[in-house]
Amino acid sequence: MELSIDEQRLIAEFRKLTPSARDELLAAAASLVRGDGGESSGEDGNVSNQCKIKERESLPEAEKTPIFTE
Repeated sequence: MELSIDEQRLIAEFRKLTPSARDELLAAAASLVRGDGGESSGEDGNVSNQCKIKERESLPEAEKTPIFTE
């Protein structure tokens, strides 16, 4: 299995952690996977500790259409 550079760095940093820090990190990750990460939800169901991502503007020059030149 080949890992990307970022994945290799994450594994190396994880291995440097103390056993108690590893347990704490794994517990936090498990709570995020379960969905009970401690976020406070508003009345409308929005999570309050997340930022809104701007919509990506379309770039006509990046479209995959052929370019015809004369």
